[in-house]
Amino acid sequence: MINLAVIGRNFVVDEMLEATRLFSEINLCAIYSRNEDTGRAYADKWGFDKVYTDLDMMAQDKDIDAVYIASPNYAHEEQAVKMLKAGKHVLCEKPMHKSYEGALNMVNTAKEKGVVFMEAMMSAHVPGTYKIMELLPKIGKVRRVNLSFCQYSSRYDKFKNGIVENAFDPTLWNGSFMDLGVYPVSLMLQLFGEPDDFISKAVFLPHSIDGQGTMICSYPDMTATLMWSKITQDALPSEIQGEGGSIIIDKVSKPTEITLVMRDTTRSVYETLSGKPVMYYELRDFLRQIVGKAMPEFNRNSLLEAALMEKARAQMGINFSLTQGL
Repeated sequence: MINLAVIGRNFVVDEMLEATRLFSEINLCAIYSRNEDTGRAYADKWGFDKVYTDLDMMAQDKDIDAVYIASPNYAHEEQAVKMLKAGKHVLCEKPMHKSYEGALNMVNTAKEKGVVFMEAMMSAHVPGTYKIMELLPKIGKVRRVNLSFCQYSSRYDKFKNGIVENAFDPTLWNGSFMDLGVYPVSLMLQLFGEPDDFISKAVFLPHSIDGQGTMICSYPDMTATLMWSKITQDALPSEIQGEGGSIIIDKVSKPTEITLVMRDTTRSVYETLSGKPVMYYELRDFLRQIVGKAMPEFNRNSLLEAALMEKARAQMGINFSLTQGL
């Protein structure tokens, strides 16, 4: 039995906890909340045994085996390192850190303590991504990749009226690139590795937050265009174009329906989730590592992601220290 604790209370945590119900080996052990009352209400909703309002006390709880961290981005490293040093496995929400150095600190601390650290990146684990990998040879030499995640934020209208919630708060290391752009970056790196070069541009909103952006990444034989936005809604899927055909991807954050279109217009559609919640797969891989299965490819990709995003933010001028008006 793995006793799981959680840091964070939001809709993402709800989705993760829904997935835990499919694993008989998981016991929901404890939840951290800054407020005892809200923490207790959430614990009662999901059946947690304990509520902590002190992270040090949670770290000292020897009954806790693993911790899922879904707090604001700026808190990931401090919280993860605290739990890792206490001998607890950590599953940390994306993006794991704003810098390569911070991300590497978490990965290395886990190695030093002999525990598992993994970024909770949905697209890295779902069957749809592996179906894309399986189909890539069928479309011949890949020449062009278009990966897009543009989703009009439910909080954007409030932002335009002067109400700044977490999603648009740079002091929490948020913004469209960190929240949504991380998905096309991660998927590109997982499928094709690190680009030789790139150029990136962002559109800024008041208060120094990026509302949308674009990267064009160069490889020896192809280009990859990545787009993300919290202020527009895309209507087209993503696509990988090869000389022999194309692969159409419904969602870069969680590839679910994959369509293979050959140059002769032959079309095959693959549904890949098999009725399971999307977070089931990342949780499954996290648990596999806890019981001893080596999966170093996930941390390798997460570190590439952190390094590339840090360079791209510098190029775009995204600076979390600029917080005028907040």
